[in-house]
Amino acid sequence: MKLSALLVCCLTAFSAAPNTHAATSALNYTTSWIGNSFGYGDGKWMQQDIQALYVARDGTVYTNSIWDESGAEIAAYRNGDRVAWANNTHGWGASGGDAVTANSTYVYAAMSIGNQGGTLVGADFPPNGYTWYGITRRAVSNLSMGAPFTGGVGNSANVSKNSFLIVATLPTSKDGGIRGLAANESELFVSDLAGNQIVVYDANTMRRKRSFSVTAPGRLALDPDGSLWVITGALQGQASVMHYSTTGTLLAALPALPAGAVPADLAFSPTGDLYVADIGVSQQILVYTKTASGTRQAAAPIGTVNGVSHAAAGTIGAGRFNFITGIGFDQAGNLYVGQNGEGPRGLNSASVGAGAVLQAFKGTSRSLSWELDGLAFVDGATFDPASQNTIYTGSKIFTMDWSKTPGKQWTYTGYTVDRLAYPDDPSIRLGRAVRGEPMLRRLNGNKPYLYTLDPYSHQLYVHRFDAAHGNTAIPSGMFAEGTIAGTFPPNQPTYGEWMWRDANGNGHFDAAEYVANPATGARVGNSFIWVDTLGAVWFGTPCSGIRQMPVQSFDSFGNPIYSYAASKSWAMPAQFSRIGRVLYVPETDTMYISGFTQSIPYDAARWKEAGPQLARFDNWTRGTPVMTWSIALPWNVNVKPIVTPVGIAQAGNYLFVAELYTQRVNVYDARTGSCVGTMTPGANVGYTSGDVDVELGISATLRSNGEYDILVEDDARAKILMYQWKP
Repeated sequence: MKLSALLVCCLTAFSAAPNTHAATSALNYTTSWIGNSFGYGDGKWMQQDIQALYVARDGTVYTNSIWDESGAEIAAYRNGDRVAWANNTHGWGASGGDAVTANSTYVYAAMSIGNQGGTLVGADFPPNGYTWYGITRRAVSNLSMGAPFTGGVGNSANVSKNSFLIVATLPTSKDGGIRGLAANESELFVSDLAGNQIVVYDANTMRRKRSFSVTAPGRLALDPDGSLWVITGALQGQASVMHYSTTGTLLAALPALPAGAVPADLAFSPTGDLYVADIGVSQQILVYTKTASGTRQAAAPIGTVNGVSHAAAGTIGAGRFNFITGIGFDQAGNLYVGQNGEGPRGLNSASVGAGAVLQAFKGTSRSLSWELDGLAFVDGATFDPASQNTIYTGSKIFTMDWSKTPGKQWTYTGYTVDRLAYPDDPSIRLGRAVRGEPMLRRLNGNKPYLYTLDPYSHQLYVHRFDAAHGNTAIPSGMFAEGTIAGTFPPNQPTYGEWMWRDANGNGHFDAAEYVANPATGARVGNSFIWVDTLGAVWFGTPCSGIRQMPVQSFDSFGNPIYSYAASKSWAMPAQFSRIGRVLYVPETDTMYISGFTQSIPYDAARWKEAGPQLARFDNWTRGTPVMTWSIALPWNVNVKPIVTPVGIAQAGNYLFVAELYTQRVNVYDARTGSCVGTMTPGANVGYTSGDVDVELGISATLRSNGEYDILVEDDARAKILMYQWKP
């Protein structure tokens, strides 16, 4: 969508620094986005995670997840469109869950209610230190509202009043999330994981009827013959598929699962075949048909062996599954598959997934009918310097077709994490957020290297690529400000700053591969880390100046080699009292620095911001640095929303500064420091985006056609916001 933006950056109030910006002409730009099937201009977005799904006979897909940033934990999709979502599953102690099912009247979804550390009190909340794990009931005809029942609790002041069933009250430190639900017209079956039992409720009154013991029950599926199939051993590392009567009698089991199989979900086709989603080595959907004698026998599985991993080398394609979280069928035999790159919560990760993919496959042909994506959460994005049509996030690759309309220009083509081949990838062991803020650099003969930051710049991660592994980013190196709490990485130095290089090429953190900073107890502490186009790593330390670690060489595996001894340092420029960001451009030997000053000193409440002052220095490494200009950035902490800058990007002759809370990107002439305009979200994204809630949440490129493309983290609705601007 085309917009003409007036110069808000020239009008912004300052709390202590004068506004030095002069008004100029308006900017003309187009708002676009990547990574989500919906932009929000139509009021829709694809949720960022799918932990479970259930498919109704008419093809309506109900989904559930622990968290969606904008509150669509529980949603409904049909024919490639989002048709409904549930209110009151987000915030005020409420979270979504790990299971969902339905009958012709009601939708039943797992969720939890806590008390936010004791700040929420009353009958709607559990006692301090405890969490309610249970089920929210909604009418099929109106998913947004609760369907109350006698004995229901919670949400007394909203439309979900008395529609929550407490299954277990547990200490908040214990995971009691319900991992399985199944329903017919009269009964609701619930996997009580913490209680090692399956509890059966009346589906209409929600009164408890009976229970029977099952070890760590997970996903459930009702057989057309009325019996119940259960994934047992959930979260215990020894999951299996068991078969019970609805009163708990153990029945004939499946044949042994293939070696390495990890069952994640169960579903029945209209013909009575049992399907098992396998998130182990095969990454396929296993099929078990029913014989004349009533037993089950294995048939040909669905999907490419290893999914997007290994042989597929991270290439996205229909039938190349990426850690399935849910499967189901409609009455016509169409198959629906939900994926999140990790698998169900607790089996591989406690996070909120690595991006949601919901696919529908036609009948027996299994051709892709439609797909919905919600792929970016707390993710930045960056262009490949060697291709103006390729964009990387921390774990995704998108290919652009600039001839298409905004929001339709991207195609999801690559996934860079291989959980099976490289289980020590920090993004797996330390949580998905560590791959969220990318810098793609071309080094060592124009080979791609993916550098990524954790959201708040405490560690830098290095990944290499090679021909044999295609799109897979292989763990190559790591920089850490200090010891990381927990058991990973193993063998790390016990104190101080360190770095790691994969010297033997196996992708594991072996004991001999660490190098500690030889300065005793050295810590760079809360620095901003930047990688320039030559691969040099820059640390903008808060108060101890700026340090550069150039690439020394590359080892036989292609890993870049760095050395503390070869580091170069510069004092913090006198005008700053604390450094917020550094951005070095080697092509022009230019350094951009932002930070705090004596007139606006650092405030711990503003710990993630870039600071109120920005300066350009030329001749940074080749002699005596010379300050070319210094300007005040928009800064006012006495208004709502607060006006503070958080991210800085440079391309061509311009600098782009993203504000944290106000949804604005301010544009400056990099040659003079003058403000030339501002950009804000357009109508096709609902005139809104989420907070830029990370330290490296913006990047920019200048394409050969003279257009600047600016990529901004949208923390709210699982996408990357993009501005297209041709001065």
